[in-house]
Amino acid sequence: MPVITIQVIEGVVLTSPEQKRELLKKMTDTFISVVGDVARPYTYCIIQETPAMEWSIAGTPLPDLPFLYGQDYASMHKTSNEIMRQFVESQANNPPAPSSNGNLSERNKKIMRRMIEEIWNQGNLATADELFAPDHTSPVPLNYLRVRMA
Repeated sequence: MPVITIQVIEGVVLTSPEQKRELLKKMTDTFISVVGDVARPYTYCIIQETPAMEWSIAGTPLPDLPFLYGQDYASMHKTSNEIMRQFVESQANNPPAPSSNGNLSERNKKIMRRMIEEIWNQGNLATADELFAPDHTSPVPLNYLRVRMA
C-alpha cells in the first residue's frame, strides 16, 4: 500500500487545519492520477510536523533566521552551487543513456493494479513474493494485514 509522507516544520508552512486537509486531498489525488484509481482505497497520506528547534540546516538548529540570511549560509550556498555547476558542465559531453524501462508510469500502474487484484482481492501471496523484495517491510501492523487478508 502506498504511503505519502509530508514533513513540515510545525506552524511555519501549514498554519491551519483547512490547509492540511486540502494538502492531504491534493497529494492523494495527484498520486492517484499517476497510478490509477485502483490504489485510492489503499493510499495513506500523512503529515508529520517537526517542532521548531528540532531540525537544522547545515547543523544549525532552526528557526535561526539570522543564520538563514547570514554570511555563513550564503558562503555554503556559493560553494555548493559551484560544485553543482562544475558537475553539470562535466556531464554535458556525457548525457545519460535513454532508459530501457519504457514508460515507468504505465509500468507502475500495472504493478499497482496487479498487487491490489491478486494480493488483496484474491489473496494470492505468491504474487507478493514476486513483486516485493525479500527484506521488504510494511508500516502497517501485521495484525491489520491478517484482518484484511482474511
